[in-house]
Formats: sequence, structure tokens, C-alpha cells
Amino acid sequence: MRWLAAVSCVLALGIAAGVADAAGVVPAEGPWHATTSAGLPVGFEVTGGQVIDPRWRFRWGYCGSFENDVPATVPVNSDGYWKFTDERGPWIEGTFVAPDRLEGTVTAPARSLPGCPETHATFVAEPGAASFERNEAVVLADVVTRRLASAPKRMRLRRDGSLLFYGLVWQNFGDAVARATGRAFLRHGCHGCRDDIVRRPRVVVYLNELTRKGMPRRYLHAAYRFVGPIPPGFSRQGSRHFAK
Repeated sequence: MRWLAAVSCVLALGIAAGVADAAGVVPAEGPWHATTSAGLPVGFEVTGGQVIDPRWRFRWGYCGSFENDVPATVPVNSDGYWKFTDERGPWIEGTFVAPDRLEGTVTAPARSLPGCPETHATFVAEPGAASFERNEAVVLADVVTRRLASAPKRMRLRRDGSLLFYGLVWQNFGDAVARATGRAFLRHGCHGCRDDIVRRPRVVVYLNELTRKGMPRRYLHAAYRFVGPIPPGFSRQGSRHFAK
């Protein structure tokens, strides 16, 4: 009988150990934060073995920007894994690998626009509050549609299309001063008229006067300089103020 009791004890210990293993990592409760491989913030809270209100930002570049801030409660599996999908398509997922460490990924699904495939950014989160104030900014990219964009590749500054920038590549977008290089489309005269003159010089664009309040913040001033031939009626450099 003693051997039976011993076997029973071993089995009980084994079962208890199995239950402990299945429970997985117990993450620290409270706010968590991270910065993705794309340089954008992630934040959520852990309470009662659940992830509360996961929030993240993702920038597609030409395809646009995305931010999730919809309240949600996400259960954490026994192996520490959880996933939340925004109704617009992007999702966030992660696994707690230690009480103070989570390894995760944010994903933007493919879009119908050319050059917008499914895109991923990884992150490692730890306890602490997230900041969503860093380097988030937009500028008026089209004076006709009033479209605001982050680091736009194309900007139309005249309603008739006679002043347009394209192929813009930005540096430090979101800082106090952002700089881009690209090409300009400049037209003097009307399309199809005898005096219609079009030139496509290189252009350098600077953005400043970044608003301090609101999210996202907005650049309210653009200055530009052309390098190369320009048509009559255009100055070598110019600027434009945008209303709030």
C-alpha cells in the first residue's frame, strides 16, 4: 500500500506541475508600452489576466496612416498569446515571454492600392505607460480635396494644378522642421494653349510651424526652392501658409 501511496503522490505532483506549466507566464499588471520597428508607439494595460485597450499606430507611407484607439478587452491564452483585430483590418498580437517582457507584431493587411502589400512591424513591450505624442504630424497634401497626409509623396498647392510636387522623399517628418526632395510640375498658361509651358525641375520642400496641440499635429507653412528650368511667372523659391 505504501508503494501505491507513493505513486499517487508522484502523480499528484506531476499533475500539479502540468497545471503550473499550462498557466504560463503571469505578466505584471498595469500599463505596458513599446516602440515598433517602424518607430511608432504601442500601449495597453494588463488586468486580471487580460489585455485592456490595446492601442497602436502604423504608417503605410504612400498608403496612409492608421491608429487604433477603440476600447477592447482581449483574453490571454494559457501560453501567454493574445491577438486583437481592428474592424478596419489591421491587427496586433503578442506573447508574454516573461513577467516583464512581451514580444509582438502589428500588421497592416494588403490594400487594393498599388504598392500597398501586407506589412509588419515588430515590437518588444515592457511595463510602463506609452506616449503617443512623438513625431505624429500631417500636412495639407491637396488644396482641392483638403486631404491631410503624413509624409505625402505628392502635394498640389494650386487648384488649377499648375503647381504640384511629386516623388517627395522626406527627412525628419514630425520634427519641428521637415525636409523633402522631389520633382515639381510647373505650368504657365492653359492646357492646350499656344503659350502653354510646362517644366519639371527638382524641388526642395521645407515644412515648419508645427501646431503644439491636437493630434495629429499639423504643419502650417511650406517653403520650397526649385533647381532647374522654370517657366515664366514662377519664382525660383516660394512659400505657402495653410489654415488650421
